[in-house]
Amino acid sequence: MSYRIEQKIGKHVYFYEVESYWDKNKKQPRQKRTFLGKKDPLTGELISTHKGYSSLDYGNTYFLCEMAKQLNLHILLKQIFPDIWQELLTCVFFEISEKKALYLCKPWMECTHNIAERDLSSQRISELLHDLGQQEEARFKFLKSWALQHDANEYIVFDITSFSSYAKNLDFLEWGYNRDREKLPQINFGVIYGEPSALPLFYTRYPGSIKDVSTLHNMVEYLEWLELSDTLFVLDRGFFSSYNLKKMKANMHFIIPLPYNNKNAVALIRKHRNDLALHSNAFRLNKQIMYGVTNRIEIGSKRYYSHLYLDEKRRVEDRERFLSKVLELEKKVEEPELCGNIEELQGFLSDAVKGWDKIFEIIEQDGQFRIKRKEKAINAQLEKMGTMILLSNTRLDGREVLRLYRRKDVVEKFFDNMKHGIERKRLRLHTQETFEGRLFLDFLALIIYSKISSVMRKEEINKDFTVQELMYEFKKIKLIWLGAKKMIVTEVSEKQRELFQSFKIPLPMRP
Repeated sequence: MSYRIEQKIGKHVYFYEVESYWDKNKKQPRQKRTFLGKKDPLTGELISTHKGYSSLDYGNTYFLCEMAKQLNLHILLKQIFPDIWQELLTCVFFEISEKKALYLCKPWMECTHNIAERDLSSQRISELLHDLGQQEEARFKFLKSWALQHDANEYIVFDITSFSSYAKNLDFLEWGYNRDREKLPQINFGVIYGEPSALPLFYTRYPGSIKDVSTLHNMVEYLEWLELSDTLFVLDRGFFSSYNLKKMKANMHFIIPLPYNNKNAVALIRKHRNDLALHSNAFRLNKQIMYGVTNRIEIGSKRYYSHLYLDEKRRVEDRERFLSKVLELEKKVEEPELCGNIEELQGFLSDAVKGWDKIFEIIEQDGQFRIKRKEKAINAQLEKMGTMILLSNTRLDGREVLRLYRRKDVVEKFFDNMKHGIERKRLRLHTQETFEGRLFLDFLALIIYSKISSVMRKEEINKDFTVQELMYEFKKIKLIWLGAKKMIVTEVSEKQRELFQSFKIPLPMRP
């Protein structure tokens, strides 16, 4: 049985069709509402949004909704944010599907089937984010509940990025090392990622002036609060310092790159120069052939496992690129306007190559200034190309260490997507509450994005599609309205069927 109701939202009144049904699982009567249109303020009649024939994009939001259901994300959000959970997920679906700024969500909703019951105008989204930002207790309740649902992880990936901003009154907005080389204050954003679930579990933010290495001990406290303390950190190069290694607690197991400027790195590369070429040290990671050698080394009176790797294909490419640049510069500086003036020559080299003085020296010859290669330095550069050293205080197979480290790519790609793909590189949110709400929304998007990426890797879908291309493939599936009530779903292609099957999602039916 169905009937029509009215609901006033803001200045307008809207019509909904309500259909009652029996929920077999909850064993109680339930209702399903379908939006019909706006009420004409003069005649009281329905201004239908579905007069005649109309078409809405459907496959993309159906897919994202099913992914959220697989993660039980919609249930948790509905429990903790009962009044806004549909709007939150609609914003998340828009962000993943379109990679555009949130103020464009409203026009997207006009041509897309979605779960929100009201239009998300730019003003409404600002109100939503502000409301979400004020609910600190609810956000932390979600994070703890979410982490406890995925407490079977063996390892923790912790990565950090920064957002630059023009805002004046955001907490934690400070000057510091800027990864994007912008002359703006910034806020640092860190994410804890679980393995083997391949899902983000927790996030936090730091003042922009704090160095990456100083965040680790607080993160251990967060992990204990989340009951995830028995973990292994997979860290980036920015966390490395001899001082930080000394301060690591006994229960802080980690994997971290050893920088090339560390004397131990130079010694390892020279020691195993010949070993890396032996076929006995070759292994396959996915479809890539790598070479690896494991050692025990001592840094600051503590012993660690070092894993030295060689990517032969990358070495050839890097060497060719480097030597081509050297030869190009040597030819360029022969021009009269450069070789006759040392200031002009130094300025050109500074603009052309960062750290040029490490591979060249300027000499005077017959009244002309020339550049001369520093043979020892160039050989050292060539020797380390294609190599990487990962340091660990935990005994693991070298192949497993490299696999775990490379899984950081998912976090880094999403960070890049947040800062560039959806126009977020420079935050333009001017209140602390709105900023907090926006970070939480990004975290929700990261959860679903990570799940999609994980399945794409496992099923090798990423050979043919990016996440964005996948969204556009599903968007081809339309929801067609024939009058106010009749709707059909367009045909699903063979390729789309295969994709839905890979993600274990049933074929779309009318909502």
